[in-house]
Amino acid sequence: MNARSLVGDSNCRARVDNDFYATPKESTKTILEKINICGDVLEPCVGQGHIAEVVKENCIINSFDYIDIVDRNYSDTIVCDFLKYKTNKRYDCIITNPPFKDAQKIIEKSLTLLKDNNSIVVMFLKIQFLEGVARKKFFESTPPKKIYVFSKRQNPLRNGNEFNEKGKKWSSTMCFAWFVWQKDYKGKTIIEWI
Repeated sequence: MNARSLVGDSNCRARVDNDFYATPKESTKTILEKINICGDVLEPCVGQGHIAEVVKENCIINSFDYIDIVDRNYSDTIVCDFLKYKTNKRYDCIITNPPFKDAQKIIEKSLTLLKDNNSIVVMFLKIQFLEGVARKKFFESTPPKKIYVFSKRQNPLRNGNEFNEKGKKWSSTMCFAWFVWQKDYKGKTIIEWI
């Protein structure tokens, strides 16, 4: 086994363009059992709407805005780089599965777009996001309120597809969690398993 295998990367496949590994519906349904999403919502890396569709089906939403850096034909998506997006609108919830390389920047930007102290940022991330000196400093100044660690492996959908080229469901060796930030929260992070 080589280093790429150990971190859950494929030995035979290149990374997907723009890190488009969509969130399975079951993964989103699981977080909706733990948190309340309502009001004005933003999905800044909407892709093909894998998270957005589950949220719309299960939550009471006033408005739902969608952004993606790539046009993946999801209705009403604003096609732009979220990190350069300018708006005066503020949100009750921002939820997404960001490209891992830009996750911290996306979280930081999302926190600036929240309405009030009850507003939340919800991110589907590899548990590996907890590692790193720069992230330690980020977590010390901006702690997540809760981290919901999956007890079962989650299998993100490569290029948004549920099945691989052989017709089999994707499988992953990586651990995932939902990270939840609440605006201006400064307490200890609570970890739960789901």
